[in-house]
Amino acid sequence: MQGFSDKFDFSLTLKSGDADYSSEYWQEQCCQFYSSICKSIPDGWIEPLNVRGSEGERADLATVFSTLAVFGITGEVFANVILEAIKTWLEHRPTAEIELKCPDGSTVKISKLPLAKLSKFFEENPQISVCEGLSCFMKSNK
Repeated sequence: MQGFSDKFDFSLTLKSGDADYSSEYWQEQCCQFYSSICKSIPDGWIEPLNVRGSEGERADLATVFSTLAVFGITGEVFANVILEAIKTWLEHRPTAEIELKCPDGSTVKISKLPLAKLSKFFEENPQISVCEGLSCFMKSNK
């Protein structure tokens, strides 16, 4: 059973064309991404997914750093911290994909968007929620 501890504002899923999602190497890379955001985030918080192991497995609970829940983040923090971390992540991992999922189930492949334009949009709309802002951004860039 998968889950986050509270209702999240959005989640991020990090995927790679080169590494196996469940490999120790990929999870370590994703943990570094998570840590870089945690160090810089001025408000709100982010946490990795916790997955319950099957009966008989050694670990009762496993932490999955390739899926992160984000709570209490404004558009401004999204632009200044999370998008900057995403830009750096993608510079070093050009085949990676980052998908953002909103609580309503809608998803956006952040890695496929013009990140400079997206950052500017959120800097101009700092108090907008991330999911609402992405919806507006997507409509205005069709």
